[in-house]
Amino acid sequence: MTVIKFPNTPENQLSEAQKLALEMETEKNMYQENIEWLMHKDDWDKLPPIDGRALDMLALFGDVMKFSPEISQRIICKLAEQLKRNQLADPLEELK
Repeated sequence: MTVIKFPNTPENQLSEAQKLALEMETEKNMYQENIEWLMHKDDWDKLPPIDGRALDMLALFGDVMKFSPEISQRIICKLAEQLKRNQLADPLEELK
């Protein structure tokens, strides 16, 4: 969704949908910067799993977030690790 806010439009004249979209954009940018900062650390692979609102933001806006190629690769590794760790094993598989 694109929100067009004309330069001279006072904040109180924005619709509720426009206000919500601007709030979500601000929150997305904040999480994008935070994830970028965390994944840029040398010990990124030792960080706890990505969870909570950061995971929500990746799910909602990951396709429009801008990360460097290195950071994108690290996020993919971290998420794949989490998926693998949380994957439920079928107890019947072990009996085969």
